[in-house]
Amino acid sequence: MQFSKVLIAFLATLAMPACALAQANVTENQTTYLYVDASSGSDLNPGTQSQPFRTVGKAAAKAKSNNVSGIGTKVFINPGVYREFLNISATYGQTSAPITFQATQTGTAILSASDVLTGWSKGSTAVYTHAWNYNFGTCAVPSGWPSGFAPVVLRTEMVFVNHIPYTQVMSRSLMRAGTFYVDEAANLIYLWPSSTTSMSTALVEAAVRPQTLQVQGRTNMVFRGLVFSHAASCINQKSANVYGSTNILFDSIQANWNNWGGLGINTSNYITVKNSVASYNGGVGFSGLQTRHALYQYDESDYNNWRGAMGALYNWGMGGTKLMGMHTATADQIHAYRNQAQGLWFDTDNKNITISNARLVQNTFANLQLEANEGPVSLSGSALCSGGIGMNIINTAKLTATGNAFYNNGGTNKWQGQFFLAGKPGGRQITDWETGQVYYLYTQNTTMHGNLFQDSGAGQFVFATFLSGTDWSYFAGSLTSNNNYWYDGTSTKKFTLPNGKLADLPGWQGNTGEDLASVWTTNTTLSNTCGVPAPTYTDYAINLDNYTYSMSGGKAAIKMWVNSFGYGTVSLSVAGLPSGVTAAFSQNSLISGAPVLTLTASSTATNQTVPVTVIGTSGSRVHTVTVNVHIIPSTTVAAAAAPTDLQAVLN
Repeated sequence: MQFSKVLIAFLATLAMPACALAQANVTENQTTYLYVDASSGSDLNPGTQSQPFRTVGKAAAKAKSNNVSGIGTKVFINPGVYREFLNISATYGQTSAPITFQATQTGTAILSASDVLTGWSKGSTAVYTHAWNYNFGTCAVPSGWPSGFAPVVLRTEMVFVNHIPYTQVMSRSLMRAGTFYVDEAANLIYLWPSSTTSMSTALVEAAVRPQTLQVQGRTNMVFRGLVFSHAASCINQKSANVYGSTNILFDSIQANWNNWGGLGINTSNYITVKNSVASYNGGVGFSGLQTRHALYQYDESDYNNWRGAMGALYNWGMGGTKLMGMHTATADQIHAYRNQAQGLWFDTDNKNITISNARLVQNTFANLQLEANEGPVSLSGSALCSGGIGMNIINTAKLTATGNAFYNNGGTNKWQGQFFLAGKPGGRQITDWETGQVYYLYTQNTTMHGNLFQDSGAGQFVFATFLSGTDWSYFAGSLTSNNNYWYDGTSTKKFTLPNGKLADLPGWQGNTGEDLASVWTTNTTLSNTCGVPAPTYTDYAINLDNYTYSMSGGKAAIKMWVNSFGYGTVSLSVAGLPSGVTAAFSQNSLISGAPVLTLTASSTATNQTVPVTVIGTSGSRVHTVTVNVHIIPSTTVAAAAAPTDLQAVLN
């Protein structure tokens, strides 16, 4: 088959609608309506269109009461900011009568977990103060997660000034324009506004509630056109949550600017999330856990994991969309752009998974990660471009990939592959949460047909792995692969095989016995499928490749990536260096690139582990990344290097 015909077939696949059998099916036949208006309503009103309620909670209570009587209710919410927590729990005697919460104008009814702070006091400098009595402290590290990352990742405070997020710092000495600091001992919050901000008129919002929505033990519910934002959610917690529910539809909702997660679906059945956005969250956009019959369709999750990135934490409960224990789920036309972690991640005990027509582009760690899944998993008609890894496969069985484009992946982390075969050496054991069946998983029975794998940058590989021995034998011995198109413009030896051996396409064919009808050729139009839409909030990102480092020979070389997504030049500096330690950047002012920070300890430096903060400044916009560095003077024997983030999660 000619290469152009494959591309035409690939593009035609993108236009095909997905067959979505696993989804919610709510019959919205309500004839009883309630209305809510934050500005003109009153909770003493009857909730009619002319006399609306003031709070969504009041309407929810009435709708739940109607439901017990078998009456379906549709709640219309007028534009406004509703600073409340909507808790819709199971009710004794509840029925299957449907309940809908719908914005009268999509995207204008905002359930916000922040409150407005007024009456700021100006000090002798440019810094303002306000009383702060919340004192949330630090969150607990989730069970099974690593320790040792910067405490700022465990904080929940967020401040927005005129809708612009400010960056939290952990000491007054780190403050500069665009930052805030919480002093719990003094019950004060410090804020350094930009020089153009008038604090007498500025809208200052501070996140004070951990959730915006909780649905538990309900059936036949619809949430349409609403916005969930500003939740002071702890690490690995979400702003809007569904637990133990059936037949729940989220349509055209937004879950943006929450401290950790946007929307989480847990232990539920027949769920649909469509036409929705979960972006700019501190950890993850959309998440799911142990849910059956789910459909995610026409959803987008971008620029997530800014909180995790403050501690160089990229590989746990974060990313664009992360789904665990999903049994029969479809992800159709999912878009994930520029998340500081994975774009789309199916992690542990996922089976009967269909991924189609996805656009996963410029995600820092991996565009797609499939980890510890018994499968089957199918990926078709998708474009995975310009990420740290194109597709990261970790102990996942029964993967079928057809008609996908993998282009320009590698360059935002140390794993440089369009297809990267990772995994825990010796396999990985999981238990099916639904049946109790135990699986011992290797990556095997992989099928690849009609895919395009093309490098576009130095150091990239069309296929790479660190596995060998039995793990490689399971993969290569069960691989079915043909009619694929592979290419790198710098070298033909771009297949990394066990023990670091480099091979060309004939070498790959000889080693695997597959791809005998595949070819080595370029496609100059692949980049056309890899564009990123203009961001709603222009910004930049700074990423380091690990959250802990150890010196060797008195030096530590810290790899960095600066990505200015249309924002401008970023200036780099370092804070927290102890006596006897100096820092030097290979580039300290750039728009985008991969500078290296070299820390050097003199012979008089103290052997110790200290937090070191890299600060990126551009105008009044500030981003920080704090990592722990074991300072070892050159006269001291070096300790063993810390494991990489990927190696840590696999061990």
